[in-house]
Amino acid sequence: MESPVGRALLRLTGVSLVLVALVGLIAPRAVNVGHRWQVVVPVTLALVLSALLVRLPAWAKNRWTPVVVSAAGGIVATFAGLMTRYHYGWDARVVMDMARAVQAGRTLGAAGYDYLSMYPNNLPLLAIDRVGVAVAGAFSLAPDAVLIPLNGVCVAVTLYAVHLLVVRVAGRGPSLVAQLVTLVLVGTSPWLAVPYTDFYAMPFVVGGVALALRALAPGARSRRVLLWLLAVVAVSVAYAIKTTPVVIAIAAVLTAVLAIFDHDLAPGRRAGVIAACAVSSLAFVALGLGLTNAATVASGVDVTRIDMSASPPLLWWVALGADEQRTAGGVVNYGAYSREMVAAAAGRSPDETKAYAAGFLADRWAERGLPGTLAFYGDKAAWNWGDGMFWAWGEGPDSLPGMLAPATGPTGVVHELNGFHGSAYPLRADLTQALWLALLLVAGAGLLRAPYRRETVLLAVSVLGIAAFTVVLQGRSRYLFAFVPLVVALAAVAHGSLPRPGWRRGGLSRSSR
Repeated sequence: MESPVGRALLRLTGVSLVLVALVGLIAPRAVNVGHRWQVVVPVTLALVLSALLVRLPAWAKNRWTPVVVSAAGGIVATFAGLMTRYHYGWDARVVMDMARAVQAGRTLGAAGYDYLSMYPNNLPLLAIDRVGVAVAGAFSLAPDAVLIPLNGVCVAVTLYAVHLLVVRVAGRGPSLVAQLVTLVLVGTSPWLAVPYTDFYAMPFVVGGVALALRALAPGARSRRVLLWLLAVVAVSVAYAIKTTPVVIAIAAVLTAVLAIFDHDLAPGRRAGVIAACAVSSLAFVALGLGLTNAATVASGVDVTRIDMSASPPLLWWVALGADEQRTAGGVVNYGAYSREMVAAAAGRSPDETKAYAAGFLADRWAERGLPGTLAFYGDKAAWNWGDGMFWAWGEGPDSLPGMLAPATGPTGVVHELNGFHGSAYPLRADLTQALWLALLLVAGAGLLRAPYRRETVLLAVSVLGIAAFTVVLQGRSRYLFAFVPLVVALAAVAHGSLPRPGWRRGGLSRSSR
C-alpha cells in the first residue's frame, strides 16, 4: 500500500512536531508556569536517548499488563483528583452552580440564561453535572466527590483505549510505554480536580480513533462496518460533550478516502466507500445534534429561554483567536479568552457580531501585515504546544494563593506536587515539560521516516486537525488535553521508524514488540 498524499501528511505532521518541540527547548513561549532550561533540556535529551536505547523486559509485556495498568491508572487518577479538590472558578464553577440550582428546583436567573445563550455548548456539561449533583445528594456527598471519580473512570478507559491503538501497530512494549506516558501526562494532572468536558470526552476521542483504525484494517466486511459505525457513535458522543473532537470525524473520513486509493480497487468499490463516508458524515451530524438535544432536555433548563441566535458566529471565534494579550507579568497570551471581546459581543445581533469580528481581524491585519501575521500564528502554535502542563491552574482565579486548603499526610504530599504554589510543583512541571517535549521529538522525528500506513495517517491527521483548530480559533494548551493520548499513541507508532544505533539495529525493534 502506498499513498503520496498520505506520506506527505506524515511528513508535514513530523516537521510541525519537531519545530514546536525545538522552539520549546530553545526559545520557549512563556506560559502560566515558568520552566528552568537547566532541568528541561537535559531531561528531554535523556528521555529521547532512552527511547532509542531502552527496551522493556519480557515480563512487562504480559497480556494482562494493559488491564492492570488501566485499572491502577484510574485509581491513581481518582486519588490525585480527590486529594487536589479546590474551589475552582471560571466556566466549570458557573455550570456547577447552575446544576446545583436546577437540581434543587430553583429557577435560573436572566444571567444564567444569557450565559447558556452565548455558550450553548456547555449544556451537555450542565446535564452531566446535574446527574453528579443528584447522585451526590443521594449519598450526602459533595458533587465533586462523585464527578472526580468519574474523571478517574475516564482515565482508566482512555488508558486501555491507548493500548488498543498502539498494540496492533507497534506491539506490546510500545503500547505499555504509551499507557504509562499517558498516565503521567493525563492521569496525574491537576485538571483531575475539575469536573469538566476534557476528561468526559477523552475516552470517546481515543476509543473512537481505536475503533476507526480497526475498521480500516483488513478483515471481514461485516465486522469492519460494525466497527466503523461504533466509531461514528463514539466520536459523535465526544463532539456532543466538547466541540474539538469534530477534527476526529474529519480525519477519519480523509483517511478512509486516502485508503481507497492506496491499492487497486474497482471504481464501483471506490464509489461505494466514498458514499459510505458521506453517509457517515451525515450520521455524525445527526447523532451529534440528537445527543446535544437530549443533553439539553436532561439539563433541566427552560429551553425556550435560551436564545441560540445569541451564540457568536464562527468568525467571532476566529477573531478571538487572533487577539494578543499581555498579563501584568509580561506573559503573552496568544488567541486566548478575552473578557473585552466577550463584553463587546454582548447584546449584538449575529450580523453585528460578525461585522465586529471582521473589523477586528482587519485591524490586526493592518497592524501586523503578512510577516507579522505569520509570526503571530507561529508564536501561537509554539505557545499552545509548548506547555506540558496544559494550562493547569491557568483559568480564572485558580492560581491564587489559598485555593488549596492546608493539608498533611498523603493529601499534603499531593498538594506539594500538584498545587500551583506547592514546593515541589516547579520541579514536577519541569519534568513533565521535558517528557512532553521528548514525546513531540520522538513523534516528529519518527514521522519524518515513517512509511505510509492508514493507522499512522489517521493519528497524524487527527493531531494536525487539533493543531489547526487551536491555531485558527480561540484556544490555549488546555484545548489539546483531550488529544494528548493520541499524540502519545502517534509517538509510540512512529517510534519504530527512528534510526537505531548500528549495534542495536533490528533486535531492538523485535524485542520491543
